[in-house]
Amino acid sequence: MTNFMRLLKLCRPHYKAMLLGVFLTVLTVLANVGLLAISGWFLASMAAAGIAGVQMNYFTPAGIIRFLAIVRSVSRYGERLVTHNATFLLLSEIRVNVFATLSKLNNKDLAMNRSADLFNRMQNDVDALDKFYLNVLLPMLVALVCVPIVIAIIADFNVAVAMICLCGILLVGVGLPILLSQKLRRTAPQQTQRSAELREALSDMLTGQRELAIYQATDNQLAKCNHIQQNYNELLDKRHKALADSDGLSLIVVQLSMVASVILLVPLVHSGQLLNVHLAMLSLFVLASFETVLTLPNAFIQMPVALSAAGRIFALHDKLDQSQAEALAKNTNQPDGVEFSVAENFTALDLPDQAIGLTLQGVSYQYANDVLAQSQTANLHSTNSSVSNGIVNDSASDRYALKNVSFTIKAQQKVALVGPSGSGKSTLVNLLSGLWPEQEGHIIFNSEKGQNNTQKNQCVARDLSFEKRTKLMGILAQQHHIFDGTIADNLHYAEPNASVEQMQKACEQAQLGHWLHALPNGLNTRLGSAGRRVSQGQSRRLAIAQMLLRHPSILVLDEPTEGLDNQSKQAVMRAIIQAMGRSTVLCITHDPALLTNMDKVIWLENGHVRGEGTHQALLLAHEEYVALTTRF
Repeated sequence: MTNFMRLLKLCRPHYKAMLLGVFLTVLTVLANVGLLAISGWFLASMAAAGIAGVQMNYFTPAGIIRFLAIVRSVSRYGERLVTHNATFLLLSEIRVNVFATLSKLNNKDLAMNRSADLFNRMQNDVDALDKFYLNVLLPMLVALVCVPIVIAIIADFNVAVAMICLCGILLVGVGLPILLSQKLRRTAPQQTQRSAELREALSDMLTGQRELAIYQATDNQLAKCNHIQQNYNELLDKRHKALADSDGLSLIVVQLSMVASVILLVPLVHSGQLLNVHLAMLSLFVLASFETVLTLPNAFIQMPVALSAAGRIFALHDKLDQSQAEALAKNTNQPDGVEFSVAENFTALDLPDQAIGLTLQGVSYQYANDVLAQSQTANLHSTNSSVSNGIVNDSASDRYALKNVSFTIKAQQKVALVGPSGSGKSTLVNLLSGLWPEQEGHIIFNSEKGQNNTQKNQCVARDLSFEKRTKLMGILAQQHHIFDGTIADNLHYAEPNASVEQMQKACEQAQLGHWLHALPNGLNTRLGSAGRRVSQGQSRRLAIAQMLLRHPSILVLDEPTEGLDNQSKQAVMRAIIQAMGRSTVLCITHDPALLTNMDKVIWLENGHVRGEGTHQALLLAHEEYVALTTRF
């Protein structure tokens, strides 16, 4: 019921529209019940008057019937209009809420979910909640209002008939739904899960068509999709069968209740205790009264599915709350002996000509509950069990991607970061960018202002908002996404206010000048979905051009020359270094040509800093470093 109450909280902003929908639905149901009952009484009265040869006033009942018919039609139209609008408002509220949650989650939390699963939560799970108000909440509220009114009216004529009707209503509206809900409680989460799995499998098949064709595995993937589809269809069949059974059982209960009422009323009519025309009216009244609860079985069938989808959505909210609580708890810890400035006063925009340095103090990062990461780290430690630079590889450090990493990069320094695969380079980049939350230690930005650097300012990175950190720091990742649009569109993502001249200059610095001039449409050339119309090298250069437009104070390059030919490699790096002359550069690379041009090299191994110094000094001091950076 927790998810049910949380869904009700999401309904709160639109409660007026929802209550109006409940009122119109109640009006429609009561008008329909009254119309059928009064019509039965009117027809029976007209027949009795005709048999007896007496006159009766048929204008009043005819007018009431006409009035109820008009009320039913108008309220039904209004009910459909209002309830569907309320449903769309609720869906909009939920969808915006889910998107806002996803946008606030850090990349570590997002990385633990497949993109197809996240898309399924945004689309399929949210769409599943369109039935919550219409098919779950609305029937319950209508039944709570209408049933007492109907039973009270019947009891005014005959209490026994009212009790029969109430028992039938409770059986159809409470007993049968509870039975069906218990039957489908286990299948609802499975149905939601199978739906998500099917979309993920289809997404994998569409995105991996080339690999499937190369490995001739298309048939196997199709078989997997068909298997999931069959399981999903079986669960749907169970739900549809349960719905059909409920409709059949409800019809039986309704008919038996009406028959029981007739059997009870006939002796009363025969003895003169009840007017004969009331027999037809009460019989039809009992029959029509079940309209107040006939949709409840379907509501209880739909409720487990809606709550299961809501649970997957609220799981994202819970993950966000947990991440924010952990960040708040860690935010209270400041390094001893160091005072920091207010984060809001520290921004690259306030000091356009400033030099920004970087300091790491005891930074550690652990992949909690990540068996794959732990096993990879353990394998690395098993092959390097010796003591390196006084660092002992204990069993606890096996679970850390980074362990007590400390170093300082001065403003405008060009520093290379090297290390074998799994040494923690990518983890360090994610921490610097703020995409992953910090766990232990501190990342500190140092700014210097004034002609003689007389005014100094420093700030803990976690105190900066993500927006300010992205303006301060630029990341050229190894995997870069090209959006479906023109070259200019992709460049404008990096710098929305960039002019045509600035974009052309950035492309030329990134060694895209000749290619750009050869294109008939120039910057207006469309690149296709995920940049499929450009080569990997061109895509890499375009990412470099985007970064050149931003001019960040600190630039992090992850294998910047990967995918480039030897001729373009040096030209691109010279352009980057020249354009970023006032920036501090941290470059992840193993290219000897790039390492030679760096002011300092930081060598990571097993999540620790193995050594620092120039490239030449490390070559002379460590044979392992020679093997790491020498290309054969």
